[in-house]
Amino acid sequence: MDTSIWLWLAVALTVFWLVGLYNRLMRLRSRALEVLTALERQLRSSLTLLETFAQSAQMTALTATNSQKDIAAEWMAVVRAAQVVEAIWYTPRKNTLSPRAQQKRSKSLSELQSAWDSWANTPPDLAGAPVPEDMQTEWSALQTKVKAIQVALNVIIESYNEAIEEYPAKWVAGWMGFEPSSKI
Repeated sequence: MDTSIWLWLAVALTVFWLVGLYNRLMRLRSRALEVLTALERQLRSSLTLLETFAQSAQMTALTATNSQKDIAAEWMAVVRAAQVVEAIWYTPRKNTLSPRAQQKRSKSLSELQSAWDSWANTPPDLAGAPVPEDMQTEWSALQTKVKAIQVALNVIIESYNEAIEEYPAKWVAGWMGFEPSSKI
């Protein structure tokens, strides 16, 4: 009889530990998804800023001027990068924290920022700088928020990955559907 009590106690402790582990990993995953959603909102604001500028009369005049063809080509690179960001970030997703999805997101963000920098840093000509000063200020503010959210997301993902890789948890985390993610 003593062995059956010890056996049931061991089974109960194992079940409680598994439930606790599952809840901890779900909380970390849920928190990462919340921060990812906040990052998506900031990106939506960035894309809206680009769309607003694209529809403005200033952009129409900029692309119509023959001397501004290089700037117009760089602007089109920004538009294409923004379209890639939108396609990657705003399509329905099955596994949002998978390393492949995270790498795609990270790459799209860096390409958008690179295209923006190339366009915004084009030397001004007689017509002025290619990017209006107020737009540059707004973009910088949005990108500062995006970077801060990225840092927060990366901290959460690091905690999530550490929780998955802890000694006894790594034996069962994969069976529960938890896999390590990569940072953005």
